[in-house]
Amino acid sequence: MSQTDRDRWDAKYAASGAGSSILNPPEEWLVRHVQSLPTGHALDLACGLGHNAIWLAQQGWTVTGIDISPVGLAIAESLAIAAGQPSIDWVAADLESFELPPSSYDLILVFRYLERVWIPRQIESALRPGGLLIYETFSRGQLARHDNHLRNPLFTLEAGELPRLFPSLSIEQYEEVDTPERSVARLIAKRQ
Repeated sequence: MSQTDRDRWDAKYAASGAGSSILNPPEEWLVRHVQSLPTGHALDLACGLGHNAIWLAQQGWTVTGIDISPVGLAIAESLAIAAGQPSIDWVAADLESFELPPSSYDLILVFRYLERVWIPRQIESALRPGGLLIYETFSRGQLARHDNHLRNPLFTLEAGELPRLFPSLSIEQYEEVDTPERSVARLIAKRQ
């Protein structure tokens, strides 16, 4: 990403979320697969306003949330404090150049973000042995939806593409679904 991307996301969050006191619920795909896991250190990549990171902290996880937008992260921090979770580590960084520490996370989650080269390698390295990746992002079906906001097909996945981005991880579950809100590919994968 670039400074232009950071400026665009900052403007979006400033216009829609400044002073927001509404915390969105966590993603269903995350809740379904995390509730039975032992807690540990979690990383939320492209965390936006932090609703998933905050939920994980409420479940007892130690959480780091990374996003390109300092404005979005400031809102996320305010929401976390209001939810009684002030200890989340919020990091403003460009994910396409930020180096994640190796073997540091028991859980990494990514929702509605796609970068095909750098991020998969970073995730594979940053997971601890036995660590879990929970990933959900737009599939090509999103482009045909009447409520679609995406214009560039590069921001969507081809059929079966998401598991191929993580060749060193063991795929535990994969699906491509149309929900009422979006068309997505979903992955659960583990580092051996």
